[in-house]
Amino acid sequence: MNKDFLYELLDSMSVSGHEIPLQKKVIAHMTPCCDEIRTDCTGNVISVHNPQAPFRVMLAAHIDEIGLIVTHIQDDGLLRVGKSGGIRACQYPGHQVVVHGRKGKVYGAVVALKDREKEKDPVKVGDLYIDIGAKDAADARQYVQEGDPIHFHSYHQELLNGFLSARGIDDRGCAFIILEALKRARERGCSVGVYAATTAGEETSTRGAYWSASRVKPDLAIVVDVTYASDSPGSDPKDSGSVKLGGGPVLCNSSIGSRKINRMLRDCAEKRNIPWQIESYMGHTYTDADQIHISAGGVPVALVSLPLRYMHSPAEMCSLEDVENTIALLTELLCTMDEHTDLDPFHD
Repeated sequence: MNKDFLYELLDSMSVSGHEIPLQKKVIAHMTPCCDEIRTDCTGNVISVHNPQAPFRVMLAAHIDEIGLIVTHIQDDGLLRVGKSGGIRACQYPGHQVVVHGRKGKVYGAVVALKDREKEKDPVKVGDLYIDIGAKDAADARQYVQEGDPIHFHSYHQELLNGFLSARGIDDRGCAFIILEALKRARERGCSVGVYAATTAGEETSTRGAYWSASRVKPDLAIVVDVTYASDSPGSDPKDSGSVKLGGGPVLCNSSIGSRKINRMLRDCAEKRNIPWQIESYMGHTYTDADQIHISAGGVPVALVSLPLRYMHSPAEMCSLEDVENTIALLTELLCTMDEHTDLDPFHD
C-alpha cells in the first residue's frame, strides 16, 4: 500500500467546490498507472483501464471534503463564513483553520463566543468568526476574498494498532482505495473495463456522481464511502448493524443495492479470506450510489464502506488494515468478472 500517496490525499485541501487542485494530483499520480484519464467540467477525474472492453465497471469515491467558505469580510477584518457540506459548527470555536486565499494559505483562529457557550442553543455556522490577524477589511482583502475555502488546520497521524486519524478520510481515504484497486487489477491482467471515478461535490450536491456515470454508462458500479463505526462512543449497533474498526470492509444491505453484486463480493471475500461486515439501510444511502443508480438509464450498484469513527470531524479515525482489505476485495472482484458476468437478479 502506497502510504505516501494516501497521506498526500488526506493532507491536501479539497473543500467541496474546490476539488481541482487535488484532482490535478490524482491525474499526475494515475497517468502512468492506467490507459486513459478523463475529466469533465464539473471537476471529476476518471482513471480508466481497458477502455475498449465491452463490459464496464465503475468504481466511485468522492474527492471533496466538508469545510467552510468565506461569505463576508467585516470592517474590522474578521471573516464570516458559510458551510460547504455537513459541518458541525460546534466543533470550530477555539480551533485553528487554514483559509486558501488568492496568495496562498492564510492561517486563522475561530473565535470562541463566550456568550454562546452560556446558552442552551447549539452553536450555528452564523455564530462563527475567523480572526486571521488582519488590521481591517482592506488588509484582509489583500489575502482573502468571499468564496475562499476553509478547513481545520489538522493533518494525518498514525495511532496505535494500525489506526489512522486525519481530516477528510471521508472520502479521500476511499478515493485512495479505488485508485489502488484499479492499479492492482491492472497488474493482475483484469479483462473488464475499469473506470475509477474520483467524483466532485458529493458533500454538497452529488453532482459529480451523476455526471461521471452518465458519461461512462457502466454495466455496474461499486461506490466506496465511509460508514459509521458502532464501536465509537454514543453509537448503537441496533441502528444499522455492528461495524467495528479492523473488522473489514462493510457491505450495505439496502433497497437500491444489488444483492447479486453483494453476493459476488462475499464470494470474493471468502475466497481470499478477507474479513467483511454488513450494515442495513433502506431508502437513500446518502452517498454517490443514490445518483449513480438512477443515471444512464439505470445502473446496478453496490455500496462498500470503510468503517469510520468521528465522521465529519477534524480527527476522523479508520483502520489501515480495513483500507488494505477493501483494496484487496475490490481487486479480487474486478479480476473475477468478465464480459459474460450476468447481473440480472432474475437469473440464478
